[in-house]
Amino acid sequence: MVNEERLRHLIRVSRFDTNDGKECRPMTQYARKDYVSMRLLGSFVTGTICFGILLMLWSLYSMEELMERLNRLDIVGTLVSLGTIYVVFMLIYLGATCVVFNLKYSEGRKKVKKYYSSLKKINQMYEREERLKMPEHKEWE
Repeated sequence: MVNEERLRHLIRVSRFDTNDGKECRPMTQYARKDYVSMRLLGSFVTGTICFGILLMLWSLYSMEELMERLNRLDIVGTLVSLGTIYVVFMLIYLGATCVVFNLKYSEGRKKVKKYYSSLKKINQMYEREERLKMPEHKEWE
């Protein structure tokens, strides 16, 4: 006879394994601080690359203005303004990364807790069935 409650839990566990299991694995392996720090490091690299690409696109688009600044020998002013723009860009980008991955970590932990709860219930059901199958020991008189 099929135990419907156990079947529901097994389906829930299977869905988690196929859909969210790989994505939620880091939530079980790392603390929140470590997980977010790793993502911030990756975002720092990608943010710097994106800023470089945007800077190249801007320099191609406004080549005339850039040459004008270089001809006025305002290199220090140009570098200071680029540095300021880079810092502001990175602060916004890393702030967004921090918020997004903190939320992802929280959601992932909730999913993992539900997963472990379902596994625990399945295990309890199997143990209960095993106890019911075992014949009771009768003491000899």
